[in-house]
Amino acid sequence: MLDYILFHEKPFKLFVAWLEAKGLAPETKIDDGNYEISLPEDTEDELLDEIDEYYDELMDMNQQLVDDEERENNDGYHMAGVLVTLKDGSASYADVDPRLLGRVMSVISPEEFGEIVNAIANAVENPQSKTYCQRSRDGEI
Repeated sequence: MLDYILFHEKPFKLFVAWLEAKGLAPETKIDDGNYEISLPEDTEDELLDEIDEYYDELMDMNQQLVDDEERENNDGYHMAGVLVTLKDGSASYADVDPRLLGRVMSVISPEEFGEIVNAIANAVENPQSKTYCQRSRDGEI
């Protein structure tokens, strides 16, 4: 059997209808979002060339449909957050623009970023009116 697979119902239905219009009786199977089409191996070579061409077109359509659905599913949900643990043990999530966080994470390690977040949380929970240099000079550090 010659097997073809698609990942969206629309190109699957188009492919099956097109194959049937060509006089073929494809075997189909739908399994966990995979749309499988099987044809006999003794299908004529000229027809197989046509089938391959049409299948390539449907694969392009399939990819576009999957991309569009993924974009739709992610609309309004493309976000990032940073978990900040406070000294009392409670947690708070800081919402951060995902593009900004991506840029930050491209140049520092998660551990380094965690140190920065912890330093900021500590500064918020234990406000300091003097700079680090002033506190160092005064022997407070």
